[in-house]
Amino acid sequence: MAEIAKPLQVGQLVRSKAGRDHGKYYLVLQVQDGRVLLVDGRKRLAANPKVKNPCHLQPVKLVSVDFRAKAQARRLTPEDIRADLAALMRENPEEEA
Repeated sequence: MAEIAKPLQVGQLVRSKAGRDHGKYYLVLQVQDGRVLLVDGRKRLAANPKVKNPCHLQPVKLVSVDFRAKAQARRLTPEDIRADLAALMRENPEEEA
């Protein structure tokens, strides 16, 4: 289930605007000390999240409520991350084919 997001919150879909991963989509795992921890369920897992400056991210106004609940309970598996990311990508009106 998805909901409309406020500025960067756990479970939100974001797209990288800068760096080697330009154009790649992630889910926000945590926001701390002016940095955002991101996961994609493939290379970037909950144990080794991508750390990015929030100005290098384009937020998408979709949030996975299921992901947020699992992240708070610390029960995230790579399969869960990939499934939630894929579900939000299907709902994303900004995605160009």
